[in-house]
Amino acid sequence: MRLLGAIGCVALWLVCGSMHHVSCQMYDVDLTSTPEERVLSFPHRQIFMDFENSTMFGFKAHPCKRVEFPKENSIEGDNHVAIEWLQTDDCRYLGIGFPWAQYVGKNLKGIENIAAIQFHIRLETGSASKLPMFFALVDYAGKQANSKINLLNVEGQRLDDTWRKVVIPLSTFKAASKGVNLANIKELRIEFQREGFVHLDAIQIVPFQHEVKRLSPRGSVCQDLPVQLDSNKLWWGLESNTVQWMQPSDGTSLALNYNRNGIDKAWNAFGVALNDWETLDMSGLYSSSALTFELQGQWAPMTVAIWSAYGAPRRIQQQLTEDHCLQTSEGVWRCALPIKGFEQFELFKWKAAREVRVTLTDDIQTQLSKFEWKEYRGHPGKPMRWLERQMR
Repeated sequence: MRLLGAIGCVALWLVCGSMHHVSCQMYDVDLTSTPEERVLSFPHRQIFMDFENSTMFGFKAHPCKRVEFPKENSIEGDNHVAIEWLQTDDCRYLGIGFPWAQYVGKNLKGIENIAAIQFHIRLETGSASKLPMFFALVDYAGKQANSKINLLNVEGQRLDDTWRKVVIPLSTFKAASKGVNLANIKELRIEFQREGFVHLDAIQIVPFQHEVKRLSPRGSVCQDLPVQLDSNKLWWGLESNTVQWMQPSDGTSLALNYNRNGIDKAWNAFGVALNDWETLDMSGLYSSSALTFELQGQWAPMTVAIWSAYGAPRRIQQQLTEDHCLQTSEGVWRCALPIKGFEQFELFKWKAAREVRVTLTDDIQTQLSKFEWKEYRGHPGKPMRWLERQMR
């Protein structure tokens, strides 16, 4: 419209010549499109809307995979995709694919850093924090780059039997490092591992603003300790048999039942958001604090990490050892991880603390309770002395 207005003014000036009673306002011509406009004008944005109007493979009958197209409760179009699978030794690869736009080579290179693949997903039953499914962009040379669902890019930060919007930024595929020609993409593939039952719908390419901008500090300043990390906080990773809430007589605790060779061996991590996924400024308190908790049952090593919303390092971590724990009775340990014992704690962005994560590194069958971020006045290398003083 600006260009047409400018052309019209020039034409009017040429026609009117030196007639002083004609006034023509000239203004700047802006032909620069915004990142959002560039993505929205991409001609092949729709990947899957429904079975009748989308190209898809991998939906035929299979002994380890069942693909259906229910009409009920769909987001877009007349139906959506429902996939149930069970990986066995005889069924090593299970997947579906979308060579959208009738197999035309898609040039995603120009929008790699400003776009994402968006879709809606829901589980048939239950809830989860991560799913054994992987996404791949495949070029016409057969090379592929993989990515997966990040819980931070899931609507509501959980996966359950309600439709949730998910985005996977194109940049997370890291196509160049894997030799994939992002200027000539053939298809999107989804590979399934272990077992599951999910519904997918409305797969498309949308504008995406990256994390460094989305996660600018908007959170609170921590004024006092302790910070209670109990069941009222926003936890993830508690949906398998490995980690579950339980309600003993003395309060809530987490039941940790991890088997490195078991069916849930990949479900070895869980975590808690400190401030409802916003940042929590711990800069005034971190230097004299520790993460403390109690183990009841069987002692076993684990890794505890603190994550920030931005900056480098994004994560600092510490391995729990017997030197961090004081055995108070048979099968009961009180543990403390001083923040100054975390490697690179001085470089961490304490104004943007966001999450505490625990990774189970060995077989374990125990309960974790009384998880707190509390004041610590002791030597960072000698937590047992501090724990002994707390018991007096």
